[in-house]
Amino acid sequence: MVDSKRSLIYESVLNYLKTELARGSLKPGDRLPTVVALAHQLGVNPASVREAYRVLETLGVLSVTQGRGTFVSSQVQPSDGLLADLQFAEQQSITHLLETRKFLEPTVAALAAQRATAAEAEAIVAAADEMEQLALSGQDFIEPDVRFHELIFLAAHNPVLAKILSSLSDLLLDSRRLTSRIPGATDKAIHFHKLIAIAIKERNAEAARALMFQHVSDVERSVLGDVSPEWR
Repeated sequence: MVDSKRSLIYESVLNYLKTELARGSLKPGDRLPTVVALAHQLGVNPASVREAYRVLETLGVLSVTQGRGTFVSSQVQPSDGLLADLQFAEQQSITHLLETRKFLEPTVAALAAQRATAAEAEAIVAAADEMEQLALSGQDFIEPDVRFHELIFLAAHNPVLAKILSSLSDLLLDSRRLTSRIPGATDKAIHFHKLIAIAIKERNAEAARALMFQHVSDVERSVLGDVSPEWR
């Protein structure tokens, strides 16, 4: 499950690396410190540094050479606009993820409504309730948010879908971090989660499918509406 405190620290590590790249302190071809060394330098958990390296590698900013280490990609051109370019790349990654989710998750929710055991359906309802309770009390709610969607994938009882979920897990966490900051997005997500959970518990596959599509579409609209015009 997600370690939300680590997630927040990961963002500070990522911002540190992006700033160093933009300032030119890190240049194409430079070798980065090991995960352990940078974690010690910044006073954070190595897992947070590892996750920040992973994000920048996904964006093509870093390259990993087995046995040699992690390097700034030769394709990176440090400039005043680098931070904006990186933010745009991150935004594009989330946009593509939401496009995939809108295609995939409604079908997964319908399968879960058809195949979930009583215990699995109750666990999905409980995750939706826990997210609501934590959000209302001002606490971090990312863990039950991610767990809600994980449980639906598992309740579909399709091992291929479970592997797809595993391959998307890092991107899904990035998506949750982004949307959790958008005003009003959390309240709408809670509303949809509870309705989807009820549809699955009542074995209403078509309602689960339609509600999940509406949920992901709403997230997509929130994300696109939160993007600065110059990034579009």
